[in-house]
Parts: sequence; C-alpha cells; structure tokens
Amino acid sequence: MGEPLNNYNAVISALRQMTDRRVFSLRAGHITVSTVGVVPSMHKLTRDMPSVSLALSLHASNQHVREVIVPTATAYPFEQIMGALDNHLSNCNKKSNTSVAAMIE
Repeated sequence: MGEPLNNYNAVISALRQMTDRRVFSLRAGHITVSTVGVVPSMHKLTRDMPSVSLALSLHASNQHVREVIVPTATAYPFEQIMGALDNHLSNCNKKSNTSVAAMIE
C-alpha cells in the first residue's frame, strides 16, 4: 500500500471525512495513522490533527539495519523521528497515543 505520510494531502482529506459529523463522525482519538517515520509529514499531522494517533514502524532496532530495510531511513534517522514523536506527544490531546514497533532478530 505504501507509506501513508508520503501522500499527506490524501491522508488528511480522508481523516477530515472520517471525522466529519456529516459523513462518518468518527472521533479523531479513535483513528491511528501508521508510518515508517516521514518526519515533515509527522509534524504536519501534529499541527493539523493532533488527536489522531501515530503508529510508528521502525522495522529494526538500530539505524544501520533500518537503512537496509527501509528506503527512506537515510532521510529520516532515529533522532529526527524521535523528535517528531516527542513533538506529537507533547501536542496531542491524550496522555499516550503512539505505538512503536521494532522487528527483532
């Protein structure tokens, strides 16, 4: 399916439809967007829909292995992703809303 946050405009449009009371009327806090860590779009999502949860798929426990598995990993290293994650958590409307998954050998 690809990385949702690489198609940010379509994702935000879908989120707005899902949360629109005249359409699906879902609560933003019940919606999760999964990402491998596209940092600029993570910041945009935090700004545009802070109640939406983020599910972060790291795919590896260290940056080197991650760069082998995930093509965009060189553009967005762990430190930048963790910064965007911290930003999301400090600006979201919940105490906890981020899932982090790492693949372990």
